[in-house]
Amino acid sequence: MTEIGMTAELWAIAGLSAVGLALIVAQQLYNDLAKGIGWAMSNREDQNMPAASQRFDRAVRNHLENSALFVPVALAVVLAGVGTQTTAIAAVAFLAFRAGHSLSYAFGVTHVRSAMWMGGVAATVVTGWPLIGALLA
Repeated sequence: MTEIGMTAELWAIAGLSAVGLALIVAQQLYNDLAKGIGWAMSNREDQNMPAASQRFDRAVRNHLENSALFVPVALAVVLAGVGTQTTAIAAVAFLAFRAGHSLSYAFGVTHVRSAMWMGGVAATVVTGWPLIGALLA
């Protein structure tokens, strides 16, 4: 089997995990501060969460959903051996767009959040584009 080095696409996947972990930790810390340690140690059935807590929740879910679309594409590019400088740049851009999206979502910066989301979708398409050629070859 050919050894695969740590490509930019794989670094982007690892970075997504780091962004996701940071987002989940920030969400939990904010909720603990907002609702108190008693809430943190409970079943958390309180539906009266502050707006920022709700935004953190949506940001986490959105991050997971978009990562679930990007990761298989990036892995397929690496495993198929069709990665290029363009796919590497697009993968790193995806990571940057997702980090920006998470921050803007958590802090309620709506127009920036939407632009970051669109950039992430475009970066996913660019990353996966060589797969179409590989499938047609």
